[in-house]
Amino acid sequence: MIASKIKSIMKDKHITNVQLAKYLGMSPQSLSNKFYRDSFSSQDLITILDYLDCELVILSKPDIRVILSLDDIESDM
Repeated sequence: MIASKIKSIMKDKHITNVQLAKYLGMSPQSLSNKFYRDSFSSQDLITILDYLDCELVILSKPDIRVILSLDDIESDM
């Protein structure tokens, strides 16, 4: 489910699996496996979406919005 959304964004932005895999520091086959299994960690998602110039946002009712960025990953390392 998440994989198909990421692939759709990649298609719109003309980003290939090879380009994204290189950015993530992994082989294209490893990235393909993540897409096939739909197995992305929160760190993967934040990094991928940053590369795609997107944001990972958590919306909570009534009006709470939390945006996760690369800074959140780096501060946890």
